[in-house]
Amino acid sequence: MNPLLVAALLAATSTASEEAAPAKPSAAADPLGARREAIANEILRVGVELQRAIEGGDPGPLLARVPGEGLRCGERVVPKARVARDLSERGSWLHGVFFGGPGFVAPAGTAPSLRALLRDAPEVQALVAFRRDDRAGPVGLPCLDFRARDRATPGVPLCFEQRAGRWWLTDSLYPCR
Repeated sequence: MNPLLVAALLAATSTASEEAAPAKPSAAADPLGARREAIANEILRVGVELQRAIEGGDPGPLLARVPGEGLRCGERVVPKARVARDLSERGSWLHGVFFGGPGFVAPAGTAPSLRALLRDAPEVQALVAFRRDDRAGPVGLPCLDFRARDRATPGVPLCFEQRAGRWWLTDSLYPCR
Protein backbone atom coordinates (compact mmCIF):
# COMPACT_ATOMS: atom_id res chain seq x y z
CA MET A 1 0.00 0.00 0.00
CA ASN A 2 1.29 3.41 -0.96
CA PRO A 3 1.43 5.71 2.09
CA LEU A 4 -0.81 8.72 1.75
CA LEU A 5 1.04 11.99 1.79
CA VAL A 6 -1.37 14.67 2.89
CA ALA A 7 -1.35 18.36 2.14
CA ALA A 8 -4.18 20.82 2.42
CA LEU A 9 -4.68 23.51 -0.17
CA LEU A 10 -6.92 25.92 1.66
CA ALA A 11 -7.77 28.26 -1.18
CA ALA A 12 -8.83 27.59 -4.72
CA THR A 13 -5.97 29.69 -6.05
CA SER A 14 -2.79 31.08 -4.57
CA THR A 15 -0.55 33.81 -5.91
CA ALA A 16 2.13 33.85 -3.22
CA SER A 17 5.45 32.33 -4.24
CA GLU A 18 7.05 29.68 -2.06
CA GLU A 19 9.98 31.96 -1.29
CA ALA A 20 7.83 34.87 -0.18
CA ALA A 21 4.99 33.05 1.55
CA PRO A 22 3.24 35.35 4.01
CA ALA A 23 3.10 34.45 7.68
CA LYS A 24 0.03 32.42 8.59
CA PRO A 25 -2.55 34.69 10.23
CA SER A 26 -3.97 33.77 13.60
CA ALA A 27 -7.42 32.22 13.81
CA ALA A 28 -8.75 35.36 15.48
CA ALA A 29 -7.47 37.51 12.61
CA ASP A 30 -8.80 35.16 9.91
CA PRO A 31 -11.84 33.18 11.11
CA LEU A 32 -12.72 32.08 7.55
CA GLY A 33 -9.20 30.71 7.05
CA ALA A 34 -9.35 28.94 10.40
CA ARG A 35 -12.72 27.37 9.52
CA ARG A 36 -11.35 26.21 6.14
CA GLU A 37 -8.31 24.71 7.83
CA ALA A 38 -10.50 22.77 10.28
CA ILE A 39 -12.73 21.53 7.45
CA ALA A 40 -9.70 20.57 5.34
CA ASN A 41 -8.37 18.44 8.19
CA GLU A 42 -11.74 16.67 8.51
CA ILE A 43 -11.88 16.04 4.75
CA LEU A 44 -8.32 14.69 4.78
CA ARG A 45 -9.37 12.16 7.45
CA VAL A 46 -12.26 11.11 5.21
CA GLY A 47 -9.72 10.89 2.36
CA VAL A 48 -7.63 8.35 4.27
CA GLU A 49 -10.74 6.16 4.73
CA LEU A 50 -11.65 6.45 1.05
CA GLN A 51 -8.07 5.83 -0.07
CA ARG A 52 -7.98 2.50 1.76
CA ALA A 53 -11.32 1.49 0.25
CA ILE A 54 -10.32 2.46 -3.29
CA GLU A 55 -6.97 0.69 -3.04
CA GLY A 56 -8.80 -2.41 -1.81
CA GLY A 57 -11.38 -2.24 -4.61
CA ASP A 58 -14.23 -1.73 -2.12
CA PRO A 59 -17.00 0.63 -3.30
CA GLY A 60 -18.81 0.37 0.07
CA PRO A 61 -17.21 3.34 1.84
CA LEU A 62 -17.74 5.56 -1.22
CA LEU A 63 -21.38 4.53 -1.43
CA ALA A 64 -21.77 5.11 2.33
CA ARG A 65 -20.95 8.79 1.67
CA VAL A 66 -23.66 9.19 -0.99
CA PRO A 67 -26.79 10.81 0.48
CA GLY A 68 -30.06 8.88 0.30
CA GLU A 69 -31.43 11.07 -2.49
CA GLY A 70 -28.31 10.56 -4.63
CA LEU A 71 -25.79 12.95 -6.17
CA ARG A 72 -26.36 16.26 -7.90
CA CYS A 73 -25.40 16.21 -11.55
CA GLY A 74 -25.89 19.64 -13.03
CA GLU A 75 -29.61 20.38 -12.79
CA ARG A 76 -30.61 16.77 -12.09
CA VAL A 77 -29.96 14.13 -9.43
CA VAL A 78 -28.42 10.70 -10.00
CA PRO A 79 -30.30 8.32 -7.66
CA LYS A 80 -28.25 6.47 -5.06
CA ALA A 81 -29.34 3.13 -6.56
CA ARG A 82 -27.73 4.08 -9.87
CA VAL A 83 -24.55 5.26 -8.12
CA ALA A 84 -24.42 1.90 -6.31
CA ARG A 85 -24.86 0.00 -9.58
CA ASP A 86 -22.27 2.15 -11.39
CA LEU A 87 -19.69 1.75 -8.62
CA SER A 88 -20.13 -2.04 -8.60
CA GLU A 89 -20.49 -2.75 -12.33
CA ARG A 90 -17.07 -3.43 -13.83
CA GLY A 91 -18.05 -2.10 -17.26
CA SER A 92 -19.41 1.25 -16.04
CA TRP A 93 -17.59 4.54 -16.42
CA LEU A 94 -17.77 5.24 -12.67
CA HIS A 95 -16.28 1.87 -11.69
CA GLY A 96 -13.55 2.37 -14.27
CA VAL A 97 -12.59 5.80 -12.95
CA PHE A 98 -12.27 4.57 -9.37
CA PHE A 99 -11.18 0.95 -9.68
CA GLY A 100 -10.21 0.35 -13.31
CA GLY A 101 -11.99 -1.58 -16.00
CA PRO A 102 -13.26 -1.24 -19.55
CA GLY A 103 -15.84 1.47 -18.83
CA PHE A 104 -13.24 4.24 -18.56
CA VAL A 105 -10.54 5.05 -21.07
CA ALA A 106 -8.02 7.33 -19.42
CA PRO A 107 -6.81 10.31 -21.46
CA ALA A 108 -3.07 10.43 -22.19
CA GLY A 109 -1.06 11.42 -19.11
CA THR A 110 -3.83 10.36 -16.77
CA ALA A 111 -3.68 7.41 -14.40
CA PRO A 112 -5.82 4.53 -15.68
CA SER A 113 -7.93 4.73 -12.50
CA LEU A 114 -7.80 6.33 -9.08
CA ARG A 115 -6.94 2.92 -7.64
CA ALA A 116 -3.95 2.63 -9.98
CA LEU A 117 -2.81 6.14 -9.05
CA LEU A 118 -3.02 5.40 -5.32
CA ARG A 119 -1.33 2.01 -5.59
CA ASP A 120 1.37 2.72 -8.18
CA ALA A 121 2.51 6.33 -7.82
CA PRO A 122 5.57 6.71 -5.58
CA GLU A 123 4.11 9.78 -3.85
CA VAL A 124 0.47 10.77 -3.68
CA GLN A 125 -0.89 13.95 -2.15
CA ALA A 126 -4.43 14.53 -0.97
CA LEU A 127 -5.38 18.14 -1.60
CA VAL A 128 -8.41 20.00 -0.31
CA ALA A 129 -9.55 23.06 -2.23
CA PHE A 130 -12.65 25.14 -1.64
CA ARG A 131 -14.87 25.74 -4.64
CA ARG A 132 -17.27 28.64 -4.78
CA ASP A 133 -20.80 27.36 -4.26
CA ASP A 134 -23.76 29.43 -3.09
CA ARG A 135 -25.07 26.48 -1.06
CA ALA A 136 -21.82 26.33 0.93
CA GLY A 137 -21.71 30.01 1.90
CA PRO A 138 -18.49 32.00 2.21
CA VAL A 139 -16.38 28.98 3.23
CA GLY A 140 -17.05 27.25 -0.09
CA LEU A 141 -17.48 23.60 -0.99
CA PRO A 142 -14.53 21.45 0.17
CA CYS A 143 -13.26 19.17 -2.61
CA LEU A 144 -10.69 16.41 -2.22
CA ASP A 145 -8.32 15.48 -5.01
CA PHE A 146 -5.52 12.93 -5.06
CA ARG A 147 -2.46 13.93 -7.08
CA ALA A 148 0.89 12.50 -8.02
CA ARG A 149 3.84 13.97 -9.87
CA ASP A 150 3.73 13.40 -13.62
CA ARG A 151 0.26 11.81 -13.52
CA ALA A 152 -3.06 13.54 -13.79
CA THR A 153 -5.91 12.30 -11.62
CA PRO A 154 -8.72 10.50 -13.45
CA GLY A 155 -12.27 11.70 -12.97
CA VAL A 156 -13.24 14.73 -10.96
CA PRO A 157 -12.47 15.84 -7.38
CA LEU A 158 -14.64 14.47 -4.57
CA CYS A 159 -16.68 17.36 -3.19
CA PHE A 160 -18.44 17.21 0.16
CA GLU A 161 -21.12 18.92 2.18
CA GLN A 162 -21.81 18.45 5.85
CA ARG A 163 -25.22 17.28 7.09
CA ALA A 164 -25.93 16.36 10.69
CA GLY A 165 -22.20 16.25 11.50
CA ARG A 166 -21.23 13.88 8.65
CA TRP A 167 -19.47 14.66 5.37
CA TRP A 168 -21.46 13.54 2.32
CA LEU A 169 -20.44 13.49 -1.33
CA THR A 170 -22.27 15.99 -3.52
CA ASP A 171 -22.12 16.03 -7.31
CA SER A 172 -18.50 15.15 -7.70
CA LEU A 173 -18.46 11.51 -8.84
CA TYR A 174 -19.83 12.21 -12.33
CA PRO A 175 -18.51 14.73 -14.85
CA CYS A 176 -21.63 16.91 -14.83
CA ARG A 177 -21.70 20.18 -16.68
